[in-house]
Amino acid sequence: MSTIDKKDTVLSKVLNPFSSDIFIREHWAPSKHLVIHGNVERFHQLPGISNVQSLDNIIDLYKGPVMVVGNAVIEETGGIADRFLVSTEEAKDWYERGAALEFDFSDMFLPQLHSWMDSLRKELSLPSGSGIKAIVYAAKNGGGFKAHFDAYTNFIFHLQGTKTWKLLANENVTNPIQHYDLAEKPYIPDELATYWKGEHPQTDLPGADIVNLLPGSFLYLPRGIWHSTSSTEETLSLNITFSHPAWLELLLAEIRSRLTQHDTWRELACDINLLSPEEQESLKSKLNQELNQVLPGFSSISAEDIFKRHTEEFDIYHVTQAVFRQLLATREL
Repeated sequence: MSTIDKKDTVLSKVLNPFSSDIFIREHWAPSKHLVIHGNVERFHQLPGISNVQSLDNIIDLYKGPVMVVGNAVIEETGGIADRFLVSTEEAKDWYERGAALEFDFSDMFLPQLHSWMDSLRKELSLPSGSGIKAIVYAAKNGGGFKAHFDAYTNFIFHLQGTKTWKLLANENVTNPIQHYDLAEKPYIPDELATYWKGEHPQTDLPGADIVNLLPGSFLYLPRGIWHSTSSTEETLSLNITFSHPAWLELLLAEIRSRLTQHDTWRELACDINLLSPEEQESLKSKLNQELNQVLPGFSSISAEDIFKRHTEEFDIYHVTQAVFRQLLATREL
């Protein structure tokens, strides 16, 4: 992918004064984080960011449940959960108690952001089916997120206060396709376990890069990097998050489209362990016969077949949450 350094591209405004071409070559492609410090005013080239002024103004704008995260929630639930949703009216109280606040899908209430978010996606050559959203984060009194890694990309515009980030290269997985919290260890989800290597890092991420984001700082956070955050003063930031599909997902979409053409593969499945021995053998024979018929057809799948799947929406969580929050916002009007 090549990006031409022009002052009127969204990416050049996001990275200003850093070179877009160097970013693509040395950070985007190899998934290496980048920190750029500057003044907050430079972000105002991007419509909508100047509307994120304070926690109070976000609470006034936001119409929907707010995620509260951190030790205050752990204490409230007796360790059962570290996050849950509350109303905007309750959010400020949790904030004062030390919880970090997450205003998911903030772009629904900051529509000016839409004028450039999709342009940024195109400049990064991401599939048109990628999920894009804005999230506003607020924290103080030690509030923040414990160590984890994400399966999505974050462009972070830091607007208020000083937030400390710990960033640690992930030696356990490459190109993760799901989120993972370090607090889950030793448990590892089955699919993630198929490509997990080595031992978990320690909870406090020893050896991590310590990055202090100041007002006007920008952080490119690729998927997969272990990270945690903390704030000892009032902080506010805006994240643009890209949930983009892997080649795996485009390939599976093509395979699915071919299988749906066959009556057998649209039949309801069953638990073979609940069938009689005779029924089990009959079913195995039937499915093996069907596999022998369809598998040769998969050898004809080409790169072009995969490319054409780029418009499909793959992140079901993103899609359903967007609809859920749109419905809630409508109720508030």
